[in-house]
Amino acid sequence: MASDARDPPLRDDLVTLAIATTGSLWLALGAPPQGRTALIWLGFVPLGWAAHRLAQRRARRRFFAGWLGGLCVGMVGFPWFGEMLERFAGLPAALAWAGQAAFSAWTAVPFGLWCIAVGAAPRRGVWAWAWPAVLWVALAALWPAVFPYSVVIGFAEMPQWMQAAELVGVAGCEAQVVAAGMLLALALQADGRAARARLGLSALAIPLVSLALGQWRMAAIDDALASAPVLRAGIVQPNAPLHARDPWDRMVRLWSMSFELERQGAQLVVWPEAGTFPYRTTRPFVRDFVEPNRRVMRVHATPTIFGAASIDRGGRYEYNTVYAMDAEGTIVGQFDKNILVPLGEYVPIVDPDWAISKLPSISHNIAGTEVARFVLHAGDREVALGPVVCYEDIFVEFSRRVAAQPGGIDAFVNVTIDTWFGYTAEPWEHLALAQFRAVEHRVPMLRSVAAGPASVVDATGRLAASVPLRDPKIGEPIPPEMLLADVGLARNTERDPTPFSRGGWLARWLCVIASALVVLRAAVQRRRARRST
Repeated sequence: MASDARDPPLRDDLVTLAIATTGSLWLALGAPPQGRTALIWLGFVPLGWAAHRLAQRRARRRFFAGWLGGLCVGMVGFPWFGEMLERFAGLPAALAWAGQAAFSAWTAVPFGLWCIAVGAAPRRGVWAWAWPAVLWVALAALWPAVFPYSVVIGFAEMPQWMQAAELVGVAGCEAQVVAAGMLLALALQADGRAARARLGLSALAIPLVSLALGQWRMAAIDDALASAPVLRAGIVQPNAPLHARDPWDRMVRLWSMSFELERQGAQLVVWPEAGTFPYRTTRPFVRDFVEPNRRVMRVHATPTIFGAASIDRGGRYEYNTVYAMDAEGTIVGQFDKNILVPLGEYVPIVDPDWAISKLPSISHNIAGTEVARFVLHAGDREVALGPVVCYEDIFVEFSRRVAAQPGGIDAFVNVTIDTWFGYTAEPWEHLALAQFRAVEHRVPMLRSVAAGPASVVDATGRLAASVPLRDPKIGEPIPPEMLLADVGLARNTERDPTPFSRGGWLARWLCVIASALVVLRAAVQRRRARRST
């Protein structure tokens, strides 16, 4: 337990604090694109080491060490945040990067809270490394992040390490990394060569065993996919510049790629999120437009999923909607985006009209409240698809709701516009987080992204196919692109649910309960100790 005495001057702990700052640096360097994935396993080593070194300091000193150790998540792993504020919100560079600093500071808080508790934890026995893992999973579940994030985001580039998500979700992957990091931190501080060797080998065993088991599981999934029904999916990446005002050009980009995909045998065509299709629909929208220039199926007759703004007759605000249209042009499915981006898609607290008058680049939409299931004829069979819009595919609980619908789904389909972020890491990080959903439910995900990377994620979580990321600008046109891929549909989420969907999703909430009980018990013991003195 930390001492109640005054802490020594901060300069006495500068070396420890400096080492702590490298914690999230390893995590950030392991993040996509082209991260050094193995570095993620080192992320909690300096944090755990510093927490124990500062165990006799007050909680605020340990918090400061962990907070410093978490700053690189935002500053190095998410450098696009400031650029997004400058590009999308039109903020001056200085103010945008102040926003980047605030974002990074907020993201680092859970690391500080973690270090407080770990510094007061035992240094021997199973609890010395199990408790930090349980605690981190709890903090990750509870912390209100601006953008949902995982310290193991980089595992998407080495999906063997993602496979535990089939059992208990991302929490299982995170717990492995924290446990391995703590074992190595304990090894660095252990007395005696034998103890250091035992702890070090235990730390090394976790990623090696995880890698071997992941490889084995992926091979088993690949065997099942080899004999599974196949959907020949066509995905359009129009590469239209953000704020492009020529609706004809935008439609030609969509039409031309759809025509070519159909010519090459696509059984399904997927267009990106509302805003790419330049026209608004009036609800209820039941059939394709009559006007040739607005017609979705002007040059093709393949079932199509597309995003479009929709509005009620006489309504003030729009919905961000996804439609499923069959080969005859009839709407057979509709989904309204549930989770809207704050300020980007809805204005909280203040009057939306006032806010939009001050900052025209923001908007205010109406949020949907229900999930949807699209059933379309693809070749000689029906395919059930679960639509998610934009960053809904990185929300664990929402995606679980989509997969848990009666009848189940054979695949997720995501439509999005990541063009706001330009040629940065954000589109790749978005994709990486979405890849975990495929592992959790063992179904593929089709992603149509306005300027890339349009992609197919298979049931192993592997990036099976993709189109390069582009950064189109007005006056600098980039031709439209497409992706045609044969997607194996090995399972349906209702007929063959994964351990995660059966109840493994509860793991992180059990960690929350366990952490709360431990913290409560420690607080009671501390209060009793004070009374006894």
